[in-house]
Amino acid sequence: MSRSSRAMLPLRIYCICMIPLILLLRLSYADKQLSLSDWRFSIFPNEQITTSRWEWNTSKTPAQILSLPSSIGSSSEVSSRILHDLPLNEFAVEKDVTDPSSLLNVYLPQAPSPRFRQYIAKVVDISSNVEHAEKDVNRTFVASRPGLEVINIYGLHPGHQYSISVIGRRDGESELIKEESVIMDPVAPDFDSHNATVISSHTNITLRALKPEKAIQDTFRVSYVQMDPLKYFPKLDVHDIMEQRHIEIYLGNLSPGHDYNVSVTSLINEIEGKPWTGILTTSPLSPENVSVTDLNASCVQVAWSLPKRSGADRFSISYGPEKSDGRTNKLDVSSSETTADVCGNLQPGVTFVFTIVAQKRHETSEPSTITYTLKPKPPENLRVVVDYPKRKFRMTMDVPSEVESKVDECQVSIVTEGFETVDRKVGVEEARNSALTRRCSLFVDLQPGRRYEISAVTISDGAASNKLAKGFALQPAFDMKAFGLNLQEENSGLQLEWPNNELTRARLADIWQNIVGNDSSLHMRVDPQSRTSRWKEQSKQFESRPSDNEPLFVPNLRMGSCYKVQIYTVTKSGIVSSQRFEELHRMSAPSVNITTDEIAKVTAAFRVAIDTEKNVDADECAVSLIVLDMHGASVYDRSLRLSRQPAHVLLDGLRPYHKYTINAQVKCGNSGERSCAPKMRAMEQVTFQTRQDRPGPVQNLTVRALNPYSVQLSWFPPALANGIITHYIVGIHPMDEVDNDWSVNVGASPTHMDHTVDAIVDNFIGGLKYRMNVRAVTEAGEGDISAISDAVIIEMPLLPPPRPTTRIEILRNTVRSTGVTVRYSTAMFNTKHGLLRKYSLIVGEVTDNGRMNENWIFEHHNKTATWGQVQRFDLWPPYVAVESPVEPVRKFFPSRVISEVIGVDSTCEDIDAEVVCNGPLKAGAAYRFKLRMYTAPLLWTDSEYSEIVITEAAHSATTVGSVLIGLLVLFIASLLSAVVLFVWNKRNKSCPPTYGSAQSSKESQWAAVKMMMAERAADCLAKLGLDSQHAASSCANAANDAPPNGLTAPFGHHRRLH
Repeated sequence: MSRSSRAMLPLRIYCICMIPLILLLRLSYADKQLSLSDWRFSIFPNEQITTSRWEWNTSKTPAQILSLPSSIGSSSEVSSRILHDLPLNEFAVEKDVTDPSSLLNVYLPQAPSPRFRQYIAKVVDISSNVEHAEKDVNRTFVASRPGLEVINIYGLHPGHQYSISVIGRRDGESELIKEESVIMDPVAPDFDSHNATVISSHTNITLRALKPEKAIQDTFRVSYVQMDPLKYFPKLDVHDIMEQRHIEIYLGNLSPGHDYNVSVTSLINEIEGKPWTGILTTSPLSPENVSVTDLNASCVQVAWSLPKRSGADRFSISYGPEKSDGRTNKLDVSSSETTADVCGNLQPGVTFVFTIVAQKRHETSEPSTITYTLKPKPPENLRVVVDYPKRKFRMTMDVPSEVESKVDECQVSIVTEGFETVDRKVGVEEARNSALTRRCSLFVDLQPGRRYEISAVTISDGAASNKLAKGFALQPAFDMKAFGLNLQEENSGLQLEWPNNELTRARLADIWQNIVGNDSSLHMRVDPQSRTSRWKEQSKQFESRPSDNEPLFVPNLRMGSCYKVQIYTVTKSGIVSSQRFEELHRMSAPSVNITTDEIAKVTAAFRVAIDTEKNVDADECAVSLIVLDMHGASVYDRSLRLSRQPAHVLLDGLRPYHKYTINAQVKCGNSGERSCAPKMRAMEQVTFQTRQDRPGPVQNLTVRALNPYSVQLSWFPPALANGIITHYIVGIHPMDEVDNDWSVNVGASPTHMDHTVDAIVDNFIGGLKYRMNVRAVTEAGEGDISAISDAVIIEMPLLPPPRPTTRIEILRNTVRSTGVTVRYSTAMFNTKHGLLRKYSLIVGEVTDNGRMNENWIFEHHNKTATWGQVQRFDLWPPYVAVESPVEPVRKFFPSRVISEVIGVDSTCEDIDAEVVCNGPLKAGAAYRFKLRMYTAPLLWTDSEYSEIVITEAAHSATTVGSVLIGLLVLFIASLLSAVVLFVWNKRNKSCPPTYGSAQSSKESQWAAVKMMMAERAADCLAKLGLDSQHAASSCANAANDAPPNGLTAPFGHHRRLH
């Protein structure tokens, strides 16, 4: 028990060590010895174990116990009193039945004693003939816990004698109750332990083991019995030698292969301990006459014989390769068998070691061993092939792979027709890896056409496989490539040509002599395969030799027909070569002619005819026609059976002005016939073009207004041009019925038929709505018009009218003090930006320097005033005097002149000031006039201002007339003076003037005239009494036609608000 486990016990065990116990009294029995009859055997349980003990028979007279005083330790003393009132049978010392060699039990009284509180058992080793070092130490034991009725004494040594003293204690005093001597049971050696050995042979068994440690015994008693058949042997006593640490027991005169029940018991003082018992077996006898026989390529049979009285109950067969250190294979066989079939993990051709042992339980006999080489696997595919580079026959055979069989070499035996035998051995050719089949090959001298018997075996470690035999007549060699033969189609036939190269022909001659045979010939056979209903073609066969030096030709074969061609060599004795050229050959397809007959806009006709009718198998052939358009799309795809009569083909549904290509292919044979592949001949393409037709509608027509009178049309050419588009017709339909329909031609570029076409069309009127369409034109006529839903409609934008290039004309003779007449032409009315809605006359008063009052325009946001609204100004701003509607016409042709009198309405003061009114002008004031035209209420344009005109002053009519007459006279006088001066100058040109005189005369004359005119004008003005500045202004009005700077008429988008 370990220290940790003892610490867990709930009770204390008080051990008193190294304290000498002085025995003062000795226990003796009075008058007579006790006998066993005074004791009875009782079995009773306690809390931990079931205990059996001998109890004193209380009916007898109790023995007197003399108590001898003893001292335990230095702190307590044992009373020397003798306890007469404690029965001795309650302190029995007995061996524990579970382990009588090391356990003792001391049984305490069942009822608690009033004299003792605790009991102690002291153990002292008193073995004799044992060295002091071998004795057990003195120990003291107490009950494991209070109230327990037994003291367990453990850890004693087997065979040792112990003195057991039972001591009672109370209040620090100890008293010896009982003392008894006990010899522990000895123990037998353990021959099953790892340090023991049991050696068995045929007739004896030797047992060897270490003796139990610290155990004492006198003798080892051995008992053994043969079990089957039952046989008893005398017991053996082996005396123990204390100095030896092991024991060896030998049992002889035993029978082989038998079981023996062996028991070994240790004794001391005639006390027997627990024996060791075991079943031991002697070794059986070894098998005899072991042999191995092949059953098949992967199994062998192992046989043996069994000696009499062998004693074996089974056999174990172990086998493995002789030259391998790998794990062996095992097979168990019952004792009734003398043969065993071994099939697992055997490799043909390998030498195996077979070992057989007889077994009886776990004992085995000496092994019986035999070495045997398994037959290798035989060769396969024994054949004779031609080695064309060596120009010899080579005999080859397949040898199993290294994984399947071990083969060292091959042996071949050849027997000729004359019974001559040739034996040859050849090594095995190694493969790339061990899993591939190997090969044996050797060159042999054989003659084509003769018979041979050939056998072959494989050999491994001297063991030969089963024989592979074959008898045959040697066939001549044949190979198209090695012979250099060339088969080709020629002139409606097949021609086989010999090689033309001298070196190749010499090589062929050598091949022919060695492996074909000089008396052999080359055969070519042609068999027709086509099935025709009219007549049956016969087979053709021809033969030749290299010495003929001419090609082999088979004539008169039909084009498109299928033939079976066979080429081979034949010996003189009629033996045909195993190798031959065999092919199903179809002759080339015939050619056809394709011609076009008639080509229209959407139809075309052509015909197909065979070039020649000679040697053509028309039943096997068909012509495939595919007609493609210019985009590669198929419009006709059909196959026609080839006939000797021309076939007519009509194509309809074609597209005008399109190029089409006729692709023809003659095909002989069916695609499903794998044996005889079809032959095809592609004919030259035939191209034609259909005639032109009216084009289709244009695509993606769009319109965009550029200004009020121009649009940009864009469209894509028709998808179906049906010809070369020469031009386009743009049709324009005014939807407001102001004008008639009209059209415009737009040119087309043949090089840009896949690009968008853009065209700009003019002569539109702003504000009107138009519908437009475009038609393409080819040589065949105008194309279709797009659907009404596809037509484009546009409403032209409005802008202010274009600015007139002329001004209002003032009639000078109509100038009055309150009015004046102006004149203008309808040529000033321009409808390019839209139809005119109305026009108005604008009157503006100007100052002496030609400026106008612009405050009204700034204050009223460009709003033109009326006559009534300008009366409050000293200088009238521009105002509307006359406003008239305009007839909505496209052109004002022919033009007409319109005169308007300004200032004729004297009732304007009586009407609303915001109403347009042609009220009177101011007398003696300067005015300018302009014309304003409207395309919309807010879209208008002004002409340039007219000349400045000054109304008459408020005088009589006579004064005004006199002024006018004076001005007229002044004008006439000035004109006459100019004429006279011109004539005079012209006359003087004929005479050369002197330097400086003539020029000075002219200048002086011209200055005099001007001075005269100025004086007369001054006199005129003086008579009239007018202001010189005012008169100068009036005169200037008659001569000045240009308006003053800075008084240009406004032009643009003006707003007129009322």
